[in-house]
Amino acid sequence: MFEPPMERCPVCDDYVALVQSQGECANSRQCGRAADCPLQTAFAVTDFYRAPARAVRPATP
Repeated sequence: MFEPPMERCPVCDDYVALVQSQGECANSRQCGRAADCPLQTAFAVTDFYRAPARAVRPATP
């Protein structure tokens, strides 16, 4: 069974799945996209579940 990577968010004091984009997490937690998210660099770079068909996956370092 797949267990997504999770981290406790110090802002909402809840565990969040890091396989989503920061914007999607902010919308579901009512933080708002403009919030200064301490986990910003831990989230997926893009939301692959809702990416347009012609979207290009970012290069990994």
